[in-house]
Parts: sequence; structure tokens; C-alpha cells
Amino acid sequence: MDFRKKLKIRLFTAISYIIIGVALGIVFNIINTENNFLSSFGFALVIIGIVYVRKYLLITKNEDTIKKRQIIESDERNISIANKAKSVAFSTYFFLACVAIIVLEILNKTQMAMMLSGTVGVLTLIYWISYFIIRKKS
Repeated sequence: MDFRKKLKIRLFTAISYIIIGVALGIVFNIINTENNFLSSFGFALVIIGIVYVRKYLLITKNEDTIKKRQIIESDERNISIANKAKSVAFSTYFFLACVAIIVLEILNKTQMAMMLSGTVGVLTLIYWISYFIIRKKS
């Protein structure tokens, strides 16, 4: 994939974060629920989107910064480090979530344990689907 196209996809993703964040903020402020988590989450998405748009604008300011960024992102050492970090994050979350599920069951918090086990299940499903897709492409 062309690196410029990759950057444009990232820009559109950042803009979609902003749009989703604004929508969450508006909808859940209109509903005016006691739980303001989703409107706060929307605000966080807006901030993340703005940061990414700014980052995109700085990268695409001139041809030099685009080339430097492409070199950074295509460097095999950086790719290896990123893949290892993702692997560690996945394994750590999986382990901590499983321990938390056991503790929640012991504390008789079945509903919370079920929700957490759902995230573990979905994450495992996403992993296996990704694994089979990537294996077929390689």
C-alpha cells in the first residue's frame, strides 16, 4: 500500500474519532443519564482525533517529513518492537482478565465476571480470525 494512502486512511480514521466523539457527547448530554461515562468517552475520542489530525498535518507538511516517517514505520527493528509490545499487551491483558474473572467469581460478582469473560472470548476470537487470515496471506 502506498504510504500516502496509508496516511490518508489515518486522517479519515482520526476524523471519524472526532465525529463519533461529538455524537456521543451530544446524544448522552441530551439523554442526560446519571452515568456520564459515554459522554466523557466521547470527549476523549474528540481529543484523540484532534491529536491524530494534528500529527497527520505535521507529517504531511513537506516531502521530507513524509519520507522520514515512512523510514521510521518501515524499519524492521521498529516493526519487531511494535509486534512484541502488542504480544506482551495481549498476553498481559489475557492473564490479568482471567485472574480477575476468578476473583470476581469468588467474590460472587457473577455479572462482572461474565462481562469480563466476554471480552476475553471476543479478544480470543479476534486473535484466531486474524491468525487464520494472516496465515493464508503469508
